[in-house]
Amino acid sequence: MLLIFARTHHLLQDKHFVRVWLTGAICNTVRWLEFLGMGMFVFQMTGSAFDVSIVTAVRLLPLFFFGTLTGAIADRVNRSRLLAGSLIFLIVIFAALGILASLGELRLTHINIAAFLSGLVLSGEHSVRRALLGEISGVRSLAAANGLDRSTDNITLIAGPLIGGLLFQTIGLIGTCAVACIMLAIALGLIVGVPSKPQMTDAPPVSLFFDIRQALKFALATPAILRVLITTIIFNFCVWPLWALMPIIVATQLHLDPLWTGLLMSTTGIGSLAGALCVIGYVRPRHYQPTFFFSSLLFLFAIALFSVSNSLWGSCIIFFAAGLGLSGFAILQTTIILSVSPRHTRSTIMGVVVMCIGTSPAGIALGGFLADQIGVSNALLLIALTGLIGMCLTRIMVR
Repeated sequence: MLLIFARTHHLLQDKHFVRVWLTGAICNTVRWLEFLGMGMFVFQMTGSAFDVSIVTAVRLLPLFFFGTLTGAIADRVNRSRLLAGSLIFLIVIFAALGILASLGELRLTHINIAAFLSGLVLSGEHSVRRALLGEISGVRSLAAANGLDRSTDNITLIAGPLIGGLLFQTIGLIGTCAVACIMLAIALGLIVGVPSKPQMTDAPPVSLFFDIRQALKFALATPAILRVLITTIIFNFCVWPLWALMPIIVATQLHLDPLWTGLLMSTTGIGSLAGALCVIGYVRPRHYQPTFFFSSLLFLFAIALFSVSNSLWGSCIIFFAAGLGLSGFAILQTTIILSVSPRHTRSTIMGVVVMCIGTSPAGIALGGFLADQIGVSNALLLIALTGLIGMCLTRIMVR
């Protein structure tokens, strides 16, 4: 951790960077509260792995349809104001869920609608916030800024599931929604007033969709970005079924209560923090691509191992290893994209990345369907092995 702060000391002296950074930390913590709480609530309500998967899929669907569009918009407007508006929208969503739950009127339909709207905000928040951090930090500090941001994500991955599991077990969904609203209000106070400006160029104004088309054309014509995009599609297609089905695996395969789901996910966060230390301290630009590839393989291999594990502590070790891979994947995904992309199109191209993440509902729906047909363990194993093959083919074919 000292290594991270040594390399990012100059960034932490910038109050605007710190405010955006802390906003991201709060948003990610809330995201894990939502993800874990909703999954547990739906499973308690219906007892169906498919229903849990569908809620997660609906939440991620807007990433595919709106990820690139929101990224392009972010290149044209004040990014901090866009983030502030997103936070207000999330507060309204969580408040509505809490009110419906307190009245005893919360239904699966309401949860799916809330998941879709939350995903709509998520489709812009990721690309906008990362681009804003890049705008403040500058090109030379991109790797350090992304490493710090990812390290913080890892801390929230440790704390968020533990807090979420504890909150859901003690005060239920209503209390979890109330805590989420308070945290988002704090994040809103941080982001308001952070300076940002549209990323204009000397070229004459063009249409929004022309910008998107040009960004896609650039991404597909640049091998470094194309490899990242294909890898992102495969990775998220395989990873999100794991997150969606984890509460079910813990309950049915390991025979543990919801708090232990949070513990396993937190173990991933500890591994990710260790991975971030390694990436920031030892990975140099010429090693970005191979490290990105092997990090992705490590996570998928861990999923395959977890699918056949029936030991809590063995699963903790597996998830620690998965965290190492997740960290390398996440840090280098953003670093490679931002280091290669022109400054005025960064949000748009990050939006393309978000669109690739948005293909994950297909994997989640498939995972839920397979889990009901052949069992959760067999479903995860099949998906993980398919992903490993796809990763290797991408590495060989995209040069």
